[in-house]
Amino acid sequence: MRSVQVSGWGGLGVIACLLAGIAGCDNGGSAAMSEPQVRAADLCVSSECGERTVLLDIPSAENLLFSDDGRLFVSSGEGVLEIKQAGDGSYSTHPISPDCGSALGLAIRHGVLYAVCSGQRLFAGKLTAEPVLQQVFEFVGMCIPNGMTDGPDGNLYVVDEPLNACVPDPKIVRLNVDPEDPLHILGQETWLQGSPLGQLALGLDNVLRFPNGLQRSGNRFYGTDGGSVYAVDWLPGGGADDVIPLYFTVTAHDDLGIVSDGLLVADFLEGRIVLLSREGELLQQTDRLLFSFPSSVRLGRPPMFAPDDVVVTETGVLTDNSLPLDHLSVFRRKAGH
Repeated sequence: MRSVQVSGWGGLGVIACLLAGIAGCDNGGSAAMSEPQVRAADLCVSSECGERTVLLDIPSAENLLFSDDGRLFVSSGEGVLEIKQAGDGSYSTHPISPDCGSALGLAIRHGVLYAVCSGQRLFAGKLTAEPVLQQVFEFVGMCIPNGMTDGPDGNLYVVDEPLNACVPDPKIVRLNVDPEDPLHILGQETWLQGSPLGQLALGLDNVLRFPNGLQRSGNRFYGTDGGSVYAVDWLPGGGADDVIPLYFTVTAHDDLGIVSDGLLVADFLEGRIVLLSREGELLQQTDRLLFSFPSSVRLGRPPMFAPDDVVVTETGVLTDNSLPLDHLSVFRRKAGH
């Protein structure tokens, strides 16, 4: 279904970019993070050539995000954590959102880290040497704000994931960011509306029902909904084009990550990582149950990781942090492969 183009606050990012002469803009939009340049053909995402290594135990590890300079941030049941590496190669967690509670989606825009926090709140903070995230906005009419990414217009796009506890209203909303102050959110509006009757999660149509992960490359967003991975284009006027189903299998996918010519997808239910082409062709996948409910996946960035490392958060059993199943892990090539 095609979403109508929208006007109002959402046009500010487009106008600001045009006035700036497109300098620092991504296809007419925001100054975006650089994308990984590793090709899908150069990756190992198969248990035949690679192996998993647990780096840290992180309660309810959810999403992970690298900055352009290789800093690593993880959302978790303990809020947002920065992951640092010591000289001996060991990793440690450093809390940076003392009032967040549990955290879900993460995004970086113009040197500011944004996080979806419990209580339907958005936290943000500048990426200084010792960042501290504070509340900057409260969502309206959402069930579970979850996956988040920046848009080509300089705004933030957030998935509303409707679970059984809520009246189902699946959608992706846009948070319009003040062009003059990245810590000021001007307002919230629906960008792409799903339906309680949508069957994208079952691979039967292109209507959102259980949206979860969300990432972007250029003017195209990629997302997950149940067993489906889909794409949706950002139109020049700021609206959403038709949802394009790319891939389906009977499972529940969580978040996903960008490869230069592909997609990494966390298969939450079957405990594996999947590598797809941008068109949805299955290229590689790890063994089932290798990971304990993987929730997000990204390519690594130096200096802590090699560009072809596959970094994964594992949520473990939802709402139960007593079991040793919540991890930050890495999947990389075995020696000799």
